Amino acid sequence: MSNKNIDEKLIKGHEYDGIQELDNPLPGWWLATFYGTIIFAVGYYIAYTFMGAPSLKEELKTAMAQINSLKAANIKSFNEEELNGKITAQTIEAGKAIYATRCVPCHGDKGQGLIGPNLTDHFWIHGKGMRADIFKVVSEGVPDKGMPTWTQFLTTDEIVAVVGFVNSLRNTNAPGGKAPQGVEVKE
Repeated sequence: MSNKNIDEKLIKGHEYDGIQELDNPLPGWWLATFYGTIIFAVGYYIAYTFMGAPSLKEELKTAMAQINSLKAANIKSFNEEELNGKITAQTIEAGKAIYATRCVPCHGDKGQGLIGPNLTDHFWIHGKGMRADIFKVVSEGVPDKGMPTWTQFLTTDEIVAVVGFVNSLRNTNAPGGKAPQGVEVKE
């Protein structure tokens, strides 16, 4: 670059420690990106302010509704006879392992009840202690009592296994069990 070109681009009064600032134009790709973002911002503002595009809260609500409907479709509801046919000795053993990792903190290692109710007596808070009732409580949870909805974490087969194990705890009356809660259910 010749000294004449430098002199033409030199910005007067912009010199410090012998370094002179030149008035070079910005690169074309940079200007195109900058103007593109301005055009996008105007279009975005018009779409969301005047044309009724969904807000982030509305998009979240729609997405959560879709997720919940998929969850509901994936969890099958069973009646007592279907559950009786699905629960075997192997199922109960699998349920014992799941119970040990998921349920012990609230219901105790023998089902005697800690934070959650005692599962070894013949008193039941939700339902009549039938396998279908247990399945409903485990799958849907009882949020106002602190029981989570396990369909988020367990498959239907795992829930059936837990139901089998919990049902095997009935009337075992573990020593040191929590006081009876709910309605007495006689078989």
